[in-house]
Amino acid sequence: MRLLRTFAVIGAAALLALSCATTGAEGKGDQNLPTAGVGPFRKLAGDEVPGIAPFVLDDRVAIYREPAVLAPAIATDDEPTILFAVAKRMGADVIVRTRADDGRAFFGTNGDFGKTPPVVLAADVPWEGGSVNGPFVLRVNDEVLLYYAAAGGIGVARSMDGFAFRKERGPIFARDPSSSWETSEVRAPSVYVLPDGRVRMLYAAGSAIGEAESIDGVHFVRVDPDPSTPAIEPILAPAPPAAPGSLLPNERPPFDTARVGDPCAVLRTTPAGRLHVRVLYTGADAAGVTAVGFAARYGETGPLSRQTAPVYSVSAKESAPALLELPSGSYLYVQQDRRVDASLTYTAIAGAFAPGSVKLAAPAPFPESP
Repeated sequence: MRLLRTFAVIGAAALLALSCATTGAEGKGDQNLPTAGVGPFRKLAGDEVPGIAPFVLDDRVAIYREPAVLAPAIATDDEPTILFAVAKRMGADVIVRTRADDGRAFFGTNGDFGKTPPVVLAADVPWEGGSVNGPFVLRVNDEVLLYYAAAGGIGVARSMDGFAFRKERGPIFARDPSSSWETSEVRAPSVYVLPDGRVRMLYAAGSAIGEAESIDGVHFVRVDPDPSTPAIEPILAPAPPAAPGSLLPNERPPFDTARVGDPCAVLRTTPAGRLHVRVLYTGADAAGVTAVGFAARYGETGPLSRQTAPVYSVSAKESAPALLELPSGSYLYVQQDRRVDASLTYTAIAGAFAPGSVKLAAPAPFPESP
């Protein structure tokens, strides 16, 4: 039960480094809505990245996507940024690791000639179905935990150095066939720890986002946001379409009416002492246009309330948000289309920053190692 003891210590001490975070003013205690004060994020500019803006991890063969950040225990502007991502290697999806000293110049990206981010996790057991995806990483005491998705559900692997990972046997969480909304296998895990050490995991399935709980980070049970109903509902479902004639002039319709997924959750305590669960996610409309949205709640249970406008929207199939909060502001990493010309478009990882009024210094040199 090593994980159980570890999570309890981390939860009580609030010393958890997550792979995503949010930005925005603290506000006045709990007087603000739970969805206030996050973003919006602006794309990185051409003089803020060493390659083609806003892309920070870019290769037309590796097709980098689904980023996840391993944040330091104490975030400072001087710490290197450790990024995990899905990549193509020998025709299969694997998870790789890279590093940047400034959050932008990542080891092995296009332009860092002769360097390749190393593979840290590949599919090698039957339940994974030949590929792994959807990484989420967090540091717990002296271990790095890597949650990931595959054909048979969600798994977890652990490492002492962030390079060599040992997997738990079999999937730790899988689709509930009796659920009316889990119409696909569970995917895109995002994990946070409550102050008493209980572990929560957000996950995507079908077109919605659900929540589960564990005492050891391995064995999860679903959490019902509305116990008054017989079924276990998602904590975030697609927004209803705007009723005809209900929008004001120049008001945009909801951006996430068809699908929500790719949750990126972070827990904080408000100045008034309330738990505040904040979640960035991918939303899609009926036409398939995506954007990054934000939803949140006060307290440890219940559905999420959504912010009506996206926090990042560039009409480039942006999805899979991962964030890093620093004293100077917050980096947002997403996968999105990289259009080279009329005949070549591929997926790469782009960077954005908030607050948008802050101009970043020129990028640092590429690091010598990942």
